[in-house]
Amino acid sequence: MQLWLASSDLKQVEKMMGYGVFAGVITNPKVVADARMNPKELFAELCKIAPAAWYQLQDADLEDMKKEADEMLSIDPEKIRIKSPATLAGFGVISHLSKQGLDVMATCVPTSAWLCFALAAGATRIAPYGSMLQKRGIAAKTTEVLQMQKIIDAQAPHVTICTGIYDVTELPIYAAAGVKSFFLWGKDVDNLLTQPLVNEAASGFHEDWREMRSNY
Repeated sequence: MQLWLASSDLKQVEKMMGYGVFAGVITNPKVVADARMNPKELFAELCKIAPAAWYQLQDADLEDMKKEADEMLSIDPEKIRIKSPATLAGFGVISHLSKQGLDVMATCVPTSAWLCFALAAGATRIAPYGSMLQKRGIAAKTTEVLQMQKIIDAQAPHVTICTGIYDVTELPIYAAAGVKSFFLWGKDVDNLLTQPLVNEAASGFHEDWREMRSNY
């Protein structure tokens, strides 16, 4: 299982990477814009402190997307990962990168049918946008993600879904169904990684340690 941190806050990224829970950083254009830095400079810094960093290409024509991918990969070919929107041009760049043996993520994948196009293009990772369906009353996000996982299990077991976690109770539901990759938004990470029952139990052990030390 992999967890990714959706943040461009360098201090937060450095702190969270130190806990060993996260495989690296994942971003979208909003997350990158929040840093108020040149994207190339930002990702150069992220690559110094994170094991891997996902960058999302701009939605443009195919050749421009290929060029942008090459520019970002040149920052650190070992750590930079590319996300591409699942547009027609996006499928083209996914195919282009996957033929080079690169780990490439199709993002903005709202339905199971659209997942099939992303798989055909060669995506090795899928970022579902089931929340779009849920907001429009078409289907529950959880239902669509689980259906996507069934298709992957049947057609492309080497492909990994990477879905956002908005409530910690979602995590075991997805994990039990075979989803192996998740991201947590930077603004939510402190809350999601805090469990009152764990803190209560740990606090009790602190009292035991203090009592033990008092006997020496």
